Amino acid sequence: QRHIIMSQKTVNHLVSFSDFQDGGLSPPRRASWRPSFLGSVGNNSIHRETNMNSFRQFVGLYKNFQLADDILKGAFKRKKAFKESGKKQLNHVRGTDGWFRSMLVLEVRAIDQYFESWLFVTMNALLASLLSESFHFKMSHELIQHWDTVYALVLKTSLAFLLVFRLNRCAMRFWESRGYWGNLTHCTRNLVGGILMYCCHSPQHRDQAIRWASAFCVASMHFIRSEHEYNYDELAGFLTVSQIKRMKDANHAALFAASMCRYHLRKAFRIDAFTPPQKAHAYAIQMNELEKRVARMVEQVSGMEKIRSTPLPIAYVSHLRTFLFTYLCFLPYVWVDTWGWATIPMVAFTAFALFGIEGASSEVEIPFNRDRPNHLALDAYCMIILDSVQGLVVHEANLEMQEDQEDDASENMTTSTGKLNSHQESMHEMTC
Repeated sequence: QRHIIMSQKTVNHLVSFSDFQDGGLSPPRRASWRPSFLGSVGNNSIHRETNMNSFRQFVGLYKNFQLADDILKGAFKRKKAFKESGKKQLNHVRGTDGWFRSMLVLEVRAIDQYFESWLFVTMNALLASLLSESFHFKMSHELIQHWDTVYALVLKTSLAFLLVFRLNRCAMRFWESRGYWGNLTHCTRNLVGGILMYCCHSPQHRDQAIRWASAFCVASMHFIRSEHEYNYDELAGFLTVSQIKRMKDANHAALFAASMCRYHLRKAFRIDAFTPPQKAHAYAIQMNELEKRVARMVEQVSGMEKIRSTPLPIAYVSHLRTFLFTYLCFLPYVWVDTWGWATIPMVAFTAFALFGIEGASSEVEIPFNRDRPNHLALDAYCMIILDSVQGLVVHEANLEMQEDQEDDASENMTTSTGKLNSHQESMHEMTC
């Protein structure tokens, strides 16, 4: 099987992992799903590499590399599971989709965060217009001027500062959360790369450590969302159902995955009385390096826990909402003499603008909910991490197969050279 020769043209007609599920080929499908925010750079090369690895797994070239074989077999299930569970964040309109497409949307505006308050303010504007236009209840012009001065100097200035500060702090929390997931991504890649490099002497514990290191991101996603039900297909090829259940039932799923990874690393770098001093010293250095990377991953989850459990102080939020609501409730009585019945749409529009800023702040303050389109696409991030691990593991298996082929070729060359020399010696003796 190692000497199967296949042209690149034929490989290009083999498509995604779904073509090889259940051991059979299905009709070709050219497109493969990728999160829209990843862009299309390098998509063709990634597609060709995916096809080649899929074909190798299909014909059994990875049968001696159990981890790579399992990961490739479960790739389609993982992609389908993450695509389904993360559709709320992955399918909605983004800020980079153009002006009109991003403006003509309602769900992403988080209207449910402030709809009741906005409706109350609008009804209050209707009441003010009725009193003024139907019952001729009007305030004196001098009193309106005084109110307008108070609005301009006190309420407008205070509200502007409070709203900008709240939105800025919540935006910082959102970006900080995204930073934690970015750190978790490259920490996982570095850890898996280190395990592949340092643990070649213990393949069984190496593979188990990689499995649990990869499961850490999925465990972190469910933990930070306070979800206790797992879709087992999310870790297809990495963990068995029984292992996922053990992790799910743990008090802290992410820490459980980290502990299992540490356990297998400790087994791989086990030092006893019979270990040579030089090897023991090397094992200690390598184990310490990998432990730093595991600890770094745990730090990211701790940072996300901090954001989830610590919203902005209620004193600040209460003060802002009180000022904002009071300002909008008195606004129609100041405008009604000037705008008349037009006060209703004017106040409704102003309330929608100001409540929208507060609603956007509340929406992104703790951005981990699966059902909110503005929250972080954690399912896509986990899929990216697992795809990265798949690439590292499969690439390592490909390199080992290449080394085996080179060793076989070298051995065959040595054997052929020996036979040739022996034949030449025999011919020389016969000639003599």
